[in-house]
Amino acid sequence: MDFMRLFGTVIAVLFHPGSASKIHGQKICRRGTERPCYRASYIQDSRRRLTFDDARQSCRSEGGELLSIETESEQRLIESFIQKLRVGDGDFWIGLQRSLQHHRTGNSNPGCPSRYYWVDGSKAKYRNWNWDEPSCGTEMCVVLYHQPTAPTDEEGHFLFKWNDDNCSSKNNFVCKYREGE
Repeated sequence: MDFMRLFGTVIAVLFHPGSASKIHGQKICRRGTERPCYRASYIQDSRRRLTFDDARQSCRSEGGELLSIETESEQRLIESFIQKLRVGDGDFWIGLQRSLQHHRTGNSNPGCPSRYYWVDGSKAKYRNWNWDEPSCGTEMCVVLYHQPTAPTDEEGHFLFKWNDDNCSSKNNFVCKYREGE
């Protein structure tokens, strides 16, 4: 589906380097008014990007939550949204996290990928892991990989694939706002 048609009038989203309190991005809603709505926060200065918990708090302070991607079509929608922003390298936090009670090192535990849950409570089973992810080590939070200048890997381009990351890493993020939020 055409991105512009899907979102109706697209509002330019500007991102300013600065502290979490200075992160501004207007919400984009389906067909202009329908929920869910999304806000992608891209912070050019990588030193000022946010940890998983700080990104989550930023979303929650505006009545949203870190993005849950419930279907392949929503995945493609978010990809189109970020591509239209024409931003540089920098991964985006999404609201997928591994349960602390299942923290183990190594991927020898075949059940590890099923121990990830959406922080907004979504029960969606859709996943878009990169071919060698999740690594299931100490990395317990998930990013949407966004390194457009990186060369493709042996398995193909991994742009917009999911990767588990250290929750204290600093990244950009995407918020999702549902009905009533």
